[in-house]
Amino acid sequence: MPNPQQAPQEFEAYLKTLKLEIAIPAFLHNQDRPVPGPNGRLDEGRAQDWCERMDTVLVSSIYHLF
Repeated sequence: MPNPQQAPQEFEAYLKTLKLEIAIPAFLHNQDRPVPGPNGRLDEGRAQDWCERMDTVLVSSIYHLF
């Protein structure tokens, strides 16, 4: 299994071969997660926005299953 952080494209292809398309949106969204600033803390506004988008990605992905 490819390492998702070291080989993201290979990992995405791996998910597709396993027919785990539902995991792909969350995986891709995880690639642009906020990173800590120089003080070691996350920008609160950016982190909150990212979390809200992640919630939307997960809910919409799961909703399409039904």
